[in-house]
Amino acid sequence: MTNFTYTAKGPNGAEKSGYVDAMSLQAARDQILLMGLDPIEIYETPPVSTKAPKPTRNTAYLPMFETLRLYAGWLLAWYALVYIIGAYQFSKHLPFRIPYAESLFLSPLVLSFTFAAFLFLLLSSLYKHFGSKKIAGVILTAIGIGIFLLYRMNVQ
Repeated sequence: MTNFTYTAKGPNGAEKSGYVDAMSLQAARDQILLMGLDPIEIYETPPVSTKAPKPTRNTAYLPMFETLRLYAGWLLAWYALVYIIGAYQFSKHLPFRIPYAESLFLSPLVLSFTFAAFLFLLLSSLYKHFGSKKIAGVILTAIGIGIFLLYRMNVQ
């Protein structure tokens, strides 16, 4: 079982914090809902014992955001491989051909996706650096969309 720290709103609107033991984040959320509370934040925490001090810093459990960052990183790595192979095949005569390497290398769509993945990783890192605040997220999202639109208007 994993320990989860939660912050939730009670029926009267007052915030309440506490701990629950559950097998997963969803199970912890279900337990909190069964207590008649509306969860605001749920954090995975180390086991709580009477001898150990309470954890001083909790990390937010945001699997979708981190999954997107992981996917964008792997996508960027794959695009780098496409550019390396495509550039080599484009500039050197090889005794064999790698299917689609040259066409992917010359594709403006792949170039746009590469830039979008890079921009997402850069701006999401800045978002985490600024403390994951909503206003920083909105500003960085607007900046990212603006930069990408400016890029798309100038590169075909």
